[in-house]
Amino acid sequence: MAAKSQPDAPQTKSRDSFANGGAATQGQWGRAWEVDWFSLASVLFLLLLAPFIVYYFIMACDQYGCSLTAPVVDLATGRAHLADIWAKTPAVTKEAAQLYALWVTFQALAWVSQTGPRAAAEAQKARVINKYEINGLQAWLITHLLWFANSHFLSLFSPTVIFDNWIPLLWCANILGYAVSTFAMIKGYFFPTNAKDWYVLRRLVKPNVGRGCFHP
Repeated sequence: MAAKSQPDAPQTKSRDSFANGGAATQGQWGRAWEVDWFSLASVLFLLLLAPFIVYYFIMACDQYGCSLTAPVVDLATGRAHLADIWAKTPAVTKEAAQLYALWVTFQALAWVSQTGPRAAAEAQKARVINKYEINGLQAWLITHLLWFANSHFLSLFSPTVIFDNWIPLLWCANILGYAVSTFAMIKGYFFPTNAKDWYVLRRLVKPNVGRGCFHP
C-alpha cells in the first residue's frame, strides 16, 4: 500500500524533468496544487456556459435591474418568453465601439509610455521567467486625473458617457476578451513564443489515454 504524502513535505520533481514530459506531482508548478470539487465545478461551469452566461448577465442587468433570479422566475411563470427577452436585448452601437476602441488605445499608450519597476513573474514550465512593467497605478492615476480635468475644465465629452453606453460597452468588452483568448490559443498552437510551454500544455490538456495519443 502506497504511503500517503504529508502536506508539509510534498513530493516534488525538478522543473527540468516536468518540462521534458515527466509526471506532474504535488507542488510541481503553479499555485493550484490541490483542487476541491467546488473549484472544479466552477471551472467546468465557466468553460461550458461562458458564452451563454455573458449574455445572461448583460440581459439581467439591462432588463431586470441586475437580478439574476428574476429572468428565470418570469420564464418559469410564463410572464416572459425567450423571444421577448431577445427582442429587448440592446445591440452593439457604433458609438460604443468607437468609445471602447479609443479607451483600449489610450490604455495601451499609457502602458507603453509610463515606466515603472520591473518584476519577475513565476517561472514557466519551459524555465522562462517573463519580466513585467509595473506601471498600472501610474496609468490609473493619469486616467482619473484626465477624467477629472475633462469633467470640470475641458468638457470634451460627457462625464456620464460610460453610464449612457454601458450595455453596448459590456458587449464590446466581452467581444474583445473572447477575441484575445482565441488569438492567444491560435498563437500558442501555430507560433508559440516557447515551444516547450506548448508541448507541456498539450500533455496536460490532451494526455495519452492507454496507447492512444490525443495531442493536437
